[in-house]
Amino acid sequence: MAGEQQQRAHATVAPQAGHAQRTCPACGNPVDTVVRRRKSLGIFVPEWGPGPCRNPECPQYRPAGG
Repeated sequence: MAGEQQQRAHATVAPQAGHAQRTCPACGNPVDTVVRRRKSLGIFVPEWGPGPCRNPECPQYRPAGG
């Protein structure tokens, strides 16, 4: 329909000011805080959450850009 935007996976790294440092549940190393968005009542609402683990020795490791 005209005027509607497509819903797509969107995640950006958020600034750390005012937010608790998140840690990986598997290895305990700090991870980035990312903000994702979801649509609620016709508007996009931010959702703050932990980012992927960047420790290569962690079982939940995800390389950057992938």
